[in-house]
Amino acid sequence: MDCKLSVFSRLLLPLLTLGLGGSACNTDDDGGSPFGTGANDEIGDEGSSGGDQGDQGDQGDQGDQGDQGEDSEDDQGSEGTLFDVGSGEEDTTGGGCRSIPHTPCDANTDDPFAAMGLGCPGEFPVTTSIDAHPDGLGVLQGFGSNDTFDPTEGSAFVVLSTGHVAELGDEPASPGQQIFNCNKWFTPGDGMNTATFPDPIEAQDVGGDCLANPQLVGMGDCSNTIEDQFSMSGFKYDYQELRVSLTVPEDAVALGFDVAYLTTEWPVFAGQPYNDMFIAWLEAPNWTGNVSFDQNGNALSLNSAFLALQDSDGTLPEFAGTCLRYGAGTPWLSSTVDVNPGDAIELVFAVFDLDDVNLDSMVFLDNFHWECEGGGGPSTVPIP
Repeated sequence: MDCKLSVFSRLLLPLLTLGLGGSACNTDDDGGSPFGTGANDEIGDEGSSGGDQGDQGDQGDQGDQGDQGEDSEDDQGSEGTLFDVGSGEEDTTGGGCRSIPHTPCDANTDDPFAAMGLGCPGEFPVTTSIDAHPDGLGVLQGFGSNDTFDPTEGSAFVVLSTGHVAELGDEPASPGQQIFNCNKWFTPGDGMNTATFPDPIEAQDVGGDCLANPQLVGMGDCSNTIEDQFSMSGFKYDYQELRVSLTVPEDAVALGFDVAYLTTEWPVFAGQPYNDMFIAWLEAPNWTGNVSFDQNGNALSLNSAFLALQDSDGTLPEFAGTCLRYGAGTPWLSSTVDVNPGDAIELVFAVFDLDDVNLDSMVFLDNFHWECEGGGGPSTVPIP
């Protein structure tokens, strides 16, 4: 079946006052989740230069998006430590303890935040903004010909892409043809500031463990998962971003969301050092950095251990009727991270081409929620 698509048609989404929830906290969670095991060997991405990034002006009244975060191009490898991500059994409830009651409001919507579970009537207020070309942003009700990519909350989810989402239903006819599908870059062309990120994102590793040494918070990426990969090129293009600012409810100690990463770069650039990347950056008093990465310290990309869906012979139902035929991706993954009740936080979801605009990648985002039991550190695991 062809993917069902409702393209979000505005470049500048006005500043929204939205909401997230009510009050009472359940206690049926079994605790934090460890990282899942990977499904493929480490693989890479393209190495040619050129192309463009979309016209990414400041969007509405969002707040700290003016100055560009400074990044380092030094390859620090795996310096620093990963994190205590728990040692218990993986939570199989699909989200664990939900501290904030929520009623989906994404039926027949083209609002990307409502599709993620944000801003439903009567729920907790948030502020949102978009820095993305409209051709790379949309709302889906499904993808492929089976239920792998059904929404995990409500009836829709967001797609954020470095290519044109209107082409998601263009299935390549044969292997190698996928490089011509979903791979149109955005105007205005070269000449954008591609070496830095919008505040507060910084590619620079903190070089240590922010959980063990809280003084490192605010010094860069607490996950130590961005710099090594980004510095292999040092240039990003077609940067696409969704951003939300909010205050953590008093009975919530963690937040979570679901994400899937898909790319047409596979297998053409497998084994090469350039990888389109997804970053979920949390800016909070207890953490500044990426919160979606695999157990090897790789951001979600062609290099991720979670890239389990590899359509080498063009038979995977997950990609039937889509431009991802002969490409690859992850299944739905669940990312969670601890937060402090009452803290003002910002969460930035960003996907971008690395090194050039050729061959594109996308993320699906759904099921933003609060939890009332923490896991000890950021955790990303496949959803059972």
